[in-house]
Amino acid sequence: MGINYGQVANDLPSDADAVTLIKSLGAGQVKIYNTDSGTLTALANTGLDVVIAVDNSLIPSLAASASTADEWIVTNVVAYPSTSITVILVGNEVFSTDPGILPQLVPAIQNLQTSLTNHGLTSVALSTACELSILSSSYPPSAGVFEQSAVSMLTPLLEFLDNTSSYLYINAYPYFAWASDPSGIPLDYAVFSTTSALLTDSQYSYTNLLEAQLDAVYYAMEALGYKNVRIALSESGWPTAGGTGANTTNAEAYNNNLVKFILSGVGTPKRPQVFVPTYVFALFNEDLKPGAATEQHWGLLYPNGTNVYSISLSGSSSSSGGSPAGGPSSPGGGGGGSNSNPPGSPDVCGDRASVLPLSVTFVGMLFNLRI
Repeated sequence: MGINYGQVANDLPSDADAVTLIKSLGAGQVKIYNTDSGTLTALANTGLDVVIAVDNSLIPSLAASASTADEWIVTNVVAYPSTSITVILVGNEVFSTDPGILPQLVPAIQNLQTSLTNHGLTSVALSTACELSILSSSYPPSAGVFEQSAVSMLTPLLEFLDNTSSYLYINAYPYFAWASDPSGIPLDYAVFSTTSALLTDSQYSYTNLLEAQLDAVYYAMEALGYKNVRIALSESGWPTAGGTGANTTNAEAYNNNLVKFILSGVGTPKRPQVFVPTYVFALFNEDLKPGAATEQHWGLLYPNGTNVYSISLSGSSSSSGGSPAGGPSSPGGGGGGSNSNPPGSPDVCGDRASVLPLSVTFVGMLFNLRI
């Protein structure tokens, strides 16, 4: 399991202390949203695999110039030989935040790939982090399809990921789907607290909302002809304040059960026993983040290093995950592993039909899985 280490806050501990806390949680991987020198230095020789990010604003210049891309790699990867950088995510949620640069995304990735190859850094994978709303339809999962406006970019992106055995990174939050319809989507289904199949889609049965969301992405990729590209969860979590059902009880249930679900290796109904590299959002609350009130309350830890609730990313927590609690958010706010098959390694999924006959249970009809 991995953790997202965001730093949009004014009360965070030093990078060195943050690394200690990351390791204390049992994480094997850490994802950062920049290439901060102090952070990358603090992550050196720690045993943590590191995912770094290219800011959206840099994508046009990296696409336009191979030498600019090479300079970026030299400055942000080659310069840190003792830091285990395994993945570079080029842009975050470009499809909704910066649609104007979509045509430049894949050329930027290709220029960076050329530089990595020239420097012998063939173990470093490249991808981008996509929002789940890149799907125009996700219910039922077999109806998963990408937004038409993104298909012209997604096709070469998926071709690149397929050729390099990299992953499509997805930011998926069952919380938002549930919070948009708490009376229609059972909370137990959103936080992995039921073993009953509440959605049936053809031969597949779903016991939690996340696996249905992931399978919708798999179906969408297959519809474009890419049935072997794998998914990594670049972000997933549950807030502890600021919105409906945003409280420590639900966050503890979701994140502990997420860890169990991912580390079990069960995969999804459509891709059984296919491991999904996952980065929980987030290490700390980030009090300077703009937007909705929930944006500041996703942390597993308070800035002083104490737990907001019982959690272990190694799956060894004594917490059982507990039962969810519906209703409004709590008045306060919460605070703030390397796997054997890391991103970038080949693992071909079995061929499956991309179009299947649809059969949906009545209960399943209640669920709108789109965000």
